Amino acid sequence: MAIPEALKEFSIEAKSGLVIGAETVVGRVAARTLAEAGANLILASQEPGTSDKLKEVAKTVQAVGKKAVTQVQNATTRADLSATVDLAVKQLGGLDIMINVLDAPFFAPAEGTDDTAFERVIEQNLKTVWMACQEGSRVMLQRGGGVIVNVTSIMAQRGVPNASIYCAAKAAVLNLTRALALEWARKGIRVNALELGWLEDESSPAVKDPDFRNSLLKYLPYNRLMKPEEFAGALLYLVSPAAGFVTGESIAVDGGLLCRV
Repeated sequence: MAIPEALKEFSIEAKSGLVIGAETVVGRVAARTLAEAGANLILASQEPGTSDKLKEVAKTVQAVGKKAVTQVQNATTRADLSATVDLAVKQLGGLDIMINVLDAPFFAPAEGTDDTAFERVIEQNLKTVWMACQEGSRVMLQRGGGVIVNVTSIMAQRGVPNASIYCAAKAAVLNLTRALALEWARKGIRVNALELGWLEDESSPAVKDPDFRNSLLKYLPYNRLMKPEEFAGALLYLVSPAAGFVTGESIAVDGGLLCRV
């Protein structure tokens, strides 16, 4: 079926994409969204030991007729990220779109958190994004442009008790996104962010801890957690030609939570 004229600006047909963190629930939604809009993909992990999860995501991409190449890597390792970007060039002919779904939640009282934990949280939530953007830009700058979307959290803008380091790392990703957008604007690379609200995800404390969930639900405007697939439309907009003049921005998909004081 032909794409309606009004929707053609949302097509990324034949584009080459890379999703880092594709084994996560957010990464799976990102991969499926890009594939349904027409992109062929490299599906790379955030952590090793995730081959089976990546293969499952690849099946969903292939089910809509798009190419999916899996790459198990450790996103905290520069050499792995570099090799993954090179794989995109080899397998897909280049790199047009990069989605960084790099997230390692950490909750602990500030007074009991040591330097080792601080360094680990910053590395897994900020340094990984920095290195991924660097490696992706290496190819995009040679090609004359591309799109990067950093998926972060509304905790980038709001403090949460017992999550001080995590909040700081997410806020840094948000400002990193803005700074890179300015630096690369005249070189054809758009860099934006998505801030996600509290997810209905088994790894979330909002799911694991019933007492915390009940307290949180009373505070959420929609009185429910966010379904992972609810950010798909915002992601598609940011990677598509429809957002061709949008860079350095962040879209919060949070059910109105950031509207609260």
